[in-house]
Amino acid sequence: MNLVDFQSLRNGLQRNGVPATSQVRRTFEVALREELMATGAFTSVEVGSTDEKDHLLVVLATHAPGLTEHEVSLAVEWAWGAVAFHHWQANGLLTEDGHVEFQAATLDRPAGRYVTLHLVSQRAAESVPAGRTSLLPGRRAAAPAAERDLAYSA
Repeated sequence: MNLVDFQSLRNGLQRNGVPATSQVRRTFEVALREELMATGAFTSVEVGSTDEKDHLLVVLATHAPGLTEHEVSLAVEWAWGAVAFHHWQANGLLTEDGHVEFQAATLDRPAGRYVTLHLVSQRAAESVPAGRTSLLPGRRAAAPAAERDLAYSA
């Protein structure tokens, strides 16, 4: 989905939900960083949170130079899908040479809590350690959905 269409959906979500608490955002921060690093596509990932409703979570990442922007996009979408609430989610994507921008939102239930994300990843300039150039190598299993949802309900 392009970013303009996504932003329209996100605006509707924000009118009908409430921002997630700082405790829920912290759970997302930890889980999202773990999922992004587990893809093997990234050489570094920094995750933080803000009180800005359009980007409650912010991520600055560096991806392996041997990967295409399409491969990086797939890794980001996969990682976000692993941590997002199961009730509803949407995202928008912008790619350019050496750059991936991803915006996303997720809602835990009708009129419930939402989390928004703004992620930017740039291609790494230095060489990548051995074993980190292919997408999703040695992927570990994600926590069961019920277990993640319990953590988010706190």
